[in-house]
Amino acid sequence: MTPGMPEPSPNGDADAADAAAAAGAPAGLTLQDLQRQHGDRFGQGLARVTMVLHVGAGVTLVALLAWTVTDIVGRSFFGNPLRGTVELTELAVVVLVYLGLARVESQDAHISVDLLYVRLGRRAQLGLRAFAGVVGFLVVAVMTWRLYVYAGQLDAGGYTTGIRRVPLYPVALLGVAGAAAFGLSILTNLVLVVRSLVRGR
Repeated sequence: MTPGMPEPSPNGDADAADAAAAAGAPAGLTLQDLQRQHGDRFGQGLARVTMVLHVGAGVTLVALLAWTVTDIVGRSFFGNPLRGTVELTELAVVVLVYLGLARVESQDAHISVDLLYVRLGRRAQLGLRAFAGVVGFLVVAVMTWRLYVYAGQLDAGGYTTGIRRVPLYPVALLGVAGAAAFGLSILTNLVLVVRSLVRGR
C-alpha cells in the first residue's frame, strides 16, 4: 500500500455508486428495480427461456470460431480450405443475433444514451419507458410476423445455401423463435412499467 493513499475498498463499484448518490448525481430508474417490485412468475419463466436462447447463441459462436480457425489453418498451411465458410458464417450470424436479442432485453442491456433520462422524474422515466416499449413491441411483432411468412416461403421453395446445400428454413425458424422471445420480453417489461405507473411506486 502506498503511504498517504487510502486503502482500496473491496466493494469498489458499489462504493463508487454510493458516493455518486451521496454527491447528488442523477440516477435513472432501472429495469432491475421494476422486476424486484412488480415481477411475476411469467417474467421469471421467460427469463429462463431467454437464458436458454442465450446459451444457444454462445454455442453457435464457439462453433463458428472453431470452423473459422480450421478454415484458416487449412487454407494457410495445407492449401485446402473448408467449403462453404462464407455461407455458414452468414447463417451463424443470423442465429447469433436473433437468439441473443431477448436476453439483452430482459437484462436491459441495450446500448443507450441516458443523458436526458437520468434527469427526469420517476413518472417521466416510466412514461418514456412505456413509449419505447409500445413502439418496440409493435415493430418487433411486425418483424416476427414477416419473418414467419418468409420462413414459410423458404420451406415451400426448398431453398438451400449454394455450396453446402444447408436448408434455409430451419435457420429462419430459429430467427422467428428469437424474435418472438424478444417481443415477449419487451411486452413483459412494458407490463412492469404500467404496473409501476398504476401503483404509483
